[in-house]
Amino acid sequence: MRKVTLSLLAAAGLLLGAEAASAADLGRPVYKAPPPAVVAAYNWSGFYIGGHLGGAWSSEEVTDFGAVPALTGSPDPDGFIGGAQVGFNWQADRWVFGIEGDWSASGVDGAATLDGPFTSETSWYATLTGRIGYAWDNWMWYVKGGAAWADIEYGYNTFGTVSDTRVGWTVGTGIEWALAPQWSAKLEYNYLDFGKDTYTFTDAIGPFTVDADTQVHMVKAGINYRFGGFGKAPVVANY
Repeated sequence: MRKVTLSLLAAAGLLLGAEAASAADLGRPVYKAPPPAVVAAYNWSGFYIGGHLGGAWSSEEVTDFGAVPALTGSPDPDGFIGGAQVGFNWQADRWVFGIEGDWSASGVDGAATLDGPFTSETSWYATLTGRIGYAWDNWMWYVKGGAAWADIEYGYNTFGTVSDTRVGWTVGTGIEWALAPQWSAKLEYNYLDFGKDTYTFTDAIGPFTVDADTQVHMVKAGINYRFGGFGKAPVVANY
């Protein structure tokens, strides 16, 4: 009888020990790895204003039809530019759509020799363009295209001067880098084509015409300030 009692007590002890161990296991907290941090992506949307500096060089051919045979020369003006830009961007996923206008004061000039000296001086350039960009975090590459204007004065020997605001078209490309939530810097190339225009001068015999065929290459470095507190914005992440 004593052996049976001892056996029953030993079995009960083992059962209670197993239940206690199981309860201890259930009571331990279960730790999970924290979710990954939400990645912040730069939001390019909003109005902005800024300034730029750079240089421009032209391929310009002028032809004097008052001479026989006609005389041709290339003033090929070049020089520094500086001015301001204003625009608006709207971002959809990684694509950025926008419109921008800019104006640049110019020290671009050049000269050629026809029947005496012929000079070409540009006082300012302006463009109005649409833009399409592709963004990755705080970088954006973009292309642009639209209308262009240039205020040019031509002087020819003692035959007088002619001023004209020429109208053409432009295309360009650039890259922009967000320095801070509302500040960005850019580097941009533009091609401007003003085609061929005809101007009238007068010599001792009478009026005669000169054609000017003008294309411009322009490189600008600039900085923009974006309004409205856009900049860094959280991206919704699925886990």
